Amino acid sequence: MGEITLVTGGARSGKSAFAESLLDTEAEINYIATNCSTQDDEMATRVMLHQHRRPKNWQTTETYLVVSDVIEQSNVSAHLLDCATMLTTNYFFELMKEQFGDDFTVIDEEITKLSEKEKMTIEAEILNEWYKILKAAKKVQSDLVVVTNEVGLGIVPENAFTRWFRDVLGLVNQSLGKEADAVFLVVAGIPMKIK
Repeated sequence: MGEITLVTGGARSGKSAFAESLLDTEAEINYIATNCSTQDDEMATRVMLHQHRRPKNWQTTETYLVVSDVIEQSNVSAHLLDCATMLTTNYFFELMKEQFGDDFTVIDEEITKLSEKEKMTIEAEILNEWYKILKAAKKVQSDLVVVTNEVGLGIVPENAFTRWFRDVLGLVNQSLGKEADAVFLVVAGIPMKIK
């Protein structure tokens, strides 16, 4: 069984670069890129910088669905999943598209109307998806390094939906931290091992 490592930190803290440094540049690494859409030029530039920083021999899988299958079916030394926050967000919007269709204006209107029961159902589905990912990681010999944003240290969001979703992301991070063999917090480019 491979090891699970969680790397967390704020935006632009250096967490992705640190996570990459944990892996052998000569080994077979599968980079699981979860930001599969580049909505604007600035985001496209960020993606390009990440791509150029990675060793050329690493393979890249761009997905936010069936990540557990990717982990189970790839015969590599390690997987680097960057990042859990984006994966969770993408998976959430996939659930919304299944329920409300592809029009994001409609989705934005409908998510403000979600009842507490509906939110709990969505939360359970998201956590179950992460359970499948962790279960897959524990079945294979490949290591798994997961990058995530530390969402509880910033500004409190202004609306109830965003505060709830921040809490969901926090629960995902807690689940990952509990199951990980090692956890690092990156602050100002400096990694600190906390587990």
